[in-house]
Amino acid sequence: MSSGGFRFARGNLGKLLALPRYAWGALQARSSKRNPKLWVVGSAFGPADGALAFWRAAKALPDPPRLVWLSGSAEETAKARALGLHAVVDRDSAEAHRLTLRAGLVAVTHGFGDVDRYGVSGAVIVQLWHGAPVKKLHSDSPAVTSLGGLERVPGVAALMRRAYRTGTSRISLLPTASGFFAPFLASAFHLIRGEVKVLGEPRTDVLFTGTPEERGAASRALLAPHLGEHAGSRVVLYAPTWRDGDADPGVPTELQWLRIEELCERLDLVLLVRPHQLGVGEYNHSSSRVRLLTAQDQPESMPLLWGLHVLVTDYSSMLVDFVVTGRPLLLLAPDLDAYRASRGLYVDYGWLSGGRWSTDWDDVVDRLEALFTDPAAADAASAHSRELAARFHEWTDGRSAQRVAEEASALVAREFG
Repeated sequence: MSSGGFRFARGNLGKLLALPRYAWGALQARSSKRNPKLWVVGSAFGPADGALAFWRAAKALPDPPRLVWLSGSAEETAKARALGLHAVVDRDSAEAHRLTLRAGLVAVTHGFGDVDRYGVSGAVIVQLWHGAPVKKLHSDSPAVTSLGGLERVPGVAALMRRAYRTGTSRISLLPTASGFFAPFLASAFHLIRGEVKVLGEPRTDVLFTGTPEERGAASRALLAPHLGEHAGSRVVLYAPTWRDGDADPGVPTELQWLRIEELCERLDLVLLVRPHQLGVGEYNHSSSRVRLLTAQDQPESMPLLWGLHVLVTDYSSMLVDFVVTGRPLLLLAPDLDAYRASRGLYVDYGWLSGGRWSTDWDDVVDRLEALFTDPAAADAASAHSRELAARFHEWTDGRSAQRVAEEASALVAREFG
């Protein structure tokens, strides 16, 4: 599987070229009367994950607002309506611009482009984000604000940084799962007035709903169609993160694929490979024991996590959520030094990995074998996951979306009441 995908430099250049439209939108917003009972919601993931959880929690408020979903495609519109989100508008339409200018609240998971980016000025903005920060975000990372060499032009880099600061400083509420992550988010988004609040993340509520047995059964039911004749096998998920359009260095070699196949057959495992939906990597190897699970096959990862026996990843925020299961986490980082230099990490990788990470699939295979054949190795890995979970998740009651919706409603009331 391979895709060219989005790059930060290309996206940032588009933002600079669109500055006149942002300015015009801000002028329009000054003369638009915002309606505190109108909320618009959008997400680059479509109606799923945190945005969908927030929508449903807002609908359940004692005095719910009128909610409108701003959709990025016909397929997204159909899915939204099938989920019961009947007020759906094309986010690139004039109607979406008008609604965003009038909305008292705007909720997004990635950026303002999740809705109508030119109409958000003056609204209460809830940034739900889409993962706890392990890798550096926004202004904290030179890769995120890059312009592909154009930053060497005098004044352009400063203009880009100012554009980021101006945009993110509009955020009214950014919920997080733990105080551990709060300073990272505040720094990345230039939020210094308490906008980052430890309320839990709406997208993680599914991890804490029901008993562990019920969560496991629900996850296995979702995984089963992707496992073929091995629906009863133990499941290892490999989920590498995005590298800003660069090739994924974690793709196994042909010999390593053979070792993976042999291990899976011998220990009755299935390896599911879930590349980042914006990633680049040639994951062309497939068999009954090694299967590709794309975001198109299964849009949300959170509901799958309780059905996994091991997660293999690198710098993905998925690890933050997976550790609530208390199951082993293996980190594969063949490009750790380069990644730290270009993107940057908020956490010490040695601590995150429990003191050992792999640099190639040969080591991963050896460690997987130990986990499934040596109870002491499995116990130690599970203990480390539980230690991380205690640091990463302060709310485990499955009601984070409710807390965030209530806080958002209170912010709207204070702003427009």
